[in-house]
Amino acid sequence: MARPDVATFLERFVLPFVVGGEAHVNRPLTSADLGRFELDLANATVALVAVDEARTDVLAELVARPPALVLDADELALAVGLHNALVLAHPDADGSLVTDAMRRKIASTALRMVSQPISRDRTRVLARHALLHNLLDLGRADVTVSWWTGRARFLGQKPSARLTAWKGVRRVREEVTRAGFDELLASPEVAPVMAALLRRTPLTQLLGVSPSAPPLHWEDAVFLLRDAEVARAVAYAAVRPDEPRAQVAAPARLAAAFEQMLERTPPAADVRAVAAFLAHVAALLAMAEAHLTSPSAKSPLLSAVLGGGPGAGRPRGLATFFALPVALERVAPVLSDPPGLAHEAPWQRRWLAFKAQAVDLLGQPLVDSLVARLARHLGPAPDRTPLAEAPASTPTPGPT
Repeated sequence: MARPDVATFLERFVLPFVVGGEAHVNRPLTSADLGRFELDLANATVALVAVDEARTDVLAELVARPPALVLDADELALAVGLHNALVLAHPDADGSLVTDAMRRKIASTALRMVSQPISRDRTRVLARHALLHNLLDLGRADVTVSWWTGRARFLGQKPSARLTAWKGVRRVREEVTRAGFDELLASPEVAPVMAALLRRTPLTQLLGVSPSAPPLHWEDAVFLLRDAEVARAVAYAAVRPDEPRAQVAAPARLAAAFEQMLERTPPAADVRAVAAFLAHVAALLAMAEAHLTSPSAKSPLLSAVLGGGPGAGRPRGLATFFALPVALERVAPVLSDPPGLAHEAPWQRRWLAFKAQAVDLLGQPLVDSLVARLARHLGPAPDRTPLAEAPASTPTPGPT
């Protein structure tokens, strides 16, 4: 078998993965392969430029001026580690020729490759997200072909033309199902690789909504909330228009991670930044209903997602998300209302009605419990501080 080369790897795996096409997975790549890829990277100019242009297109939807990107050695290692993790999800990896020892070796090699230094450098964080932004949306199309005398299943592969010919005569039917992230990459041997990989791209975690993704650790991502442009992009991604329960999936996931953050001992400044950000996201949802005939009208969103009584089909974190702005009024008032709302009377009335309805649906005891947990980190309610001291992660909200 010919040795893999970096240009082919970029063209057949990295570029399709970035743009959202069919990424081809071959044999597992060794540390020696990775070393050779790094040496040959400068000679794969055409493929390299194509990947970097695709990554720039991804970032153009998040920031006004994407930084100049050049795929470097650590990003190449992340891509190779991901490739090896996908090797373990390949149907051929379950055959008798692949032993448990071989699978463990592939997994350990992949983990070592993705364990690059964690970075808070803005350009590097953006570059890694542009490379891995489709990670939580990874999937495999499985096709089941049935005909008058039998059936066959193709996992991640296209059926042969011989099996699909003469569809009318042979009564051929094709059924396509999709294996998602949780089925492909949540196995016990691959999950540590994915957890390590996602820690290296915190922006991807903030923008993703997959319920099967590893839990978000706010301590890894809170620094992004201090970048107003990035925080704004994350906030708007979290409240993208959708059916009500789908619309609150991302805010609930972010709030569930905040609940876990409160159980640890993070710096108070980090707790304040995340709390202010979540209150801002809640305000965006309230402002999205500004078209209602009355600013004091009931929120259709709250009625849909909280109206079934305590715990009725609510995703984890949802109650905390909607109770947080009210709790912050008693612990850290400057964080409870995003800057700018008080200057627009209709928006302020909408926000007050939104919070009051949330308390009615959630119950005061839940708010009181959250107040106690917040006070453990933020102390007693401070005096109203000047607006200039508010975290940079709370830009003035507007209609979505």
